[in-house]
Amino acid sequence: MEKPALIFEHSPAFLILCLALGFGYAFLTYRKLGPWGSNWQKGLFALRWATATIISLLLISPVWRQLESEIEKPVFVIAVDNSQSLTEAVDSAVLEKTIARLNDVSNTLKDSEYNVEYRTINEKRLPDLSEISFDAQTSDLNKLINGIESDYEGRNLGGVILVSDGIHNQGLLPTYVNHTNSICTIGIGDTEPKSEVVLNALLYNKVSYQGNKFPMIVQIRQKGYTNRTLGLSVYKNSNRVLSRTVKLDRENEITEVRLELEAKDAGYQSYNVVLENLPNEFNVSNNLKKAYIEVIDGKERIALVAPAPHPDIKAIRSAIESNQNYTFDQFVLSLPDQRNRLASTKEKFDLVILHQLPDVRRQGSSFVQRFLEDKSSILWIYGGLTDVRQLNTLNNLMQLDLIRGEYDQVTANFNQAFGSFSLSEELQRSFDDFPPLTVPFGKINSKNDAAVLLNQRVGSLNTRKPLVSVVDNDGVRSGLILGSDIWRWKLADYARNENNLLFNELISKLVQYLSSKEDKRKFKAYPLKGEFRTGEPVVFESEAYNELYERIYGNKVNLKLIYNEDEELNYSYVPVQSNTKYVINGLKEGVYRYQASTVLDEEKVTVRGEFLVREVQLEKLNLTADFNLLKDLSGNSGGKFYLPTELDRLNEDLSKKKAQAIIYSNEKYLPFINLQWVFILILFLVSTEWFVRKFSGSY
Repeated sequence: MEKPALIFEHSPAFLILCLALGFGYAFLTYRKLGPWGSNWQKGLFALRWATATIISLLLISPVWRQLESEIEKPVFVIAVDNSQSLTEAVDSAVLEKTIARLNDVSNTLKDSEYNVEYRTINEKRLPDLSEISFDAQTSDLNKLINGIESDYEGRNLGGVILVSDGIHNQGLLPTYVNHTNSICTIGIGDTEPKSEVVLNALLYNKVSYQGNKFPMIVQIRQKGYTNRTLGLSVYKNSNRVLSRTVKLDRENEITEVRLELEAKDAGYQSYNVVLENLPNEFNVSNNLKKAYIEVIDGKERIALVAPAPHPDIKAIRSAIESNQNYTFDQFVLSLPDQRNRLASTKEKFDLVILHQLPDVRRQGSSFVQRFLEDKSSILWIYGGLTDVRQLNTLNNLMQLDLIRGEYDQVTANFNQAFGSFSLSEELQRSFDDFPPLTVPFGKINSKNDAAVLLNQRVGSLNTRKPLVSVVDNDGVRSGLILGSDIWRWKLADYARNENNLLFNELISKLVQYLSSKEDKRKFKAYPLKGEFRTGEPVVFESEAYNELYERIYGNKVNLKLIYNEDEELNYSYVPVQSNTKYVINGLKEGVYRYQASTVLDEEKVTVRGEFLVREVQLEKLNLTADFNLLKDLSGNSGGKFYLPTELDRLNEDLSKKKAQAIIYSNEKYLPFINLQWVFILILFLVSTEWFVRKFSGSY
């Protein structure tokens, strides 16, 4: 630290004036001898002079200038790839010896005036190398190095030592990035390819419907077993449900095996796909993979009812059937067989699309009344056959005051304030290019706080008239499309994009919103997502409501997890307003059923569900070390590559590298009036003078 200095905002000549003022004030006070004697008179004079001088000095605003210097020693980061591939392929004794030798490297760096930090590939900072656990499920070397460089951006990073097998199975290759610091790499592992068969991947849909068959593609890669055959088996709950004999293709080429399995039971179902172990196979741990299928016990049923055939029907049907979550039924009332089928069915639909109903011929009046009484969600679509008077009476979205025989040709304008669900940016832009729909002309008003999805645009004029609206009335949702010939939008979408993805998105989002039911349960407890990775925290959210459906807090929640049908894990927690989540760590791979319960109004309420914890097996797919990647990484960054047997050479190289510290200077300007010690000094002078005067019998 440099010596402090006193600087002034005004001329230092004012110091003389301050001294003179202080002297004059003290002289006026003590020009006559008091009861304390001449010696005390001189002392009191000096105290008053010092006090008055200091106080007057503050009026000319002196500033205390102080320079502080901080020396930052350079940091060397020793980054260790603690992925599972190292323990799978490297002998534990060799690994322990290498880690122990790294302590010598660390001591060399410390002797050279470096600070040393330890990191792992899953971005943990360790106080000591002895605490390393080789449990990382993926290897993202670029993320590790970028994280180090980002943390030390603008700081004194002396370099990085990376200990790894060079196996990289996630993220961008580190050699594709220009790194700003020197990286020395230590290669550990075996670079000699071994004979093995690898179950490379399982390709399948994660969701299937109960009773359906679903496809699964098994991808196999091999080294050293060309044209050999091996057995492939699929197990469910320890029971073999399928087996095949597979002939292997050429080395490092993918052999694909197509399977078909049946989804029998609802919920998450676990399947083990196992390859036969071949003679002299180096690594058999990658001969097994697990597949988890969520089997849904039913699809949502959608019905479209119309008084007569219309091109809109086929367009809407194709959009709905593009989504496997729905089954679609069509009833055209002018066709006797379809009318009779609708009359005889007693099933309740999740959503009914009423195309041009109620109609002027009153063909569908009884059916419309039935759907309303069932409290089915309804999507009304206006058309030339619609009975406007009945529609006004029955729908709860729009009030139509129309001029008979008058129509407009309008395009759609997306309402940016709509928040019930979202549409993609591309679809929002596409409304400008879609052809116009035919809509009735007249006064159109929304009712029941209906949310407007699309407004009408006449030419280039955006209006406030609704074209498509939705509403949720006590959990029963409905929508209204005030225009016919929506099939033109489908053709325009295909003409422009050679597919119907945008048109399908519009219809699917509408159908999904209208067919889903609002969850009005007073107690909800659920994991934030349906699938987690091993090592990832499982987070539960809890919600509780009173009779007015207002959020409440403080209810104790008992949570039970059931694993493998017989193993139970029990937890309890109390959600508070600042934190309604509960975190569970350390769950093993598998399907978990959960039961969460609480007490509301002296009644126990329980919710149930399932979630999945999946192990990522990337580290077992490839155990052949890649030293070329490490050599390229160190070479491109100005570092060197070393083998574990060459750590003495690394120590020697590091001992020659002089640490370059950085000195940071911080200049402080402290106004004299803000200094605490100045206040204490004035208080001391005044107090001392007052005490002496009072002790001597004066005031």
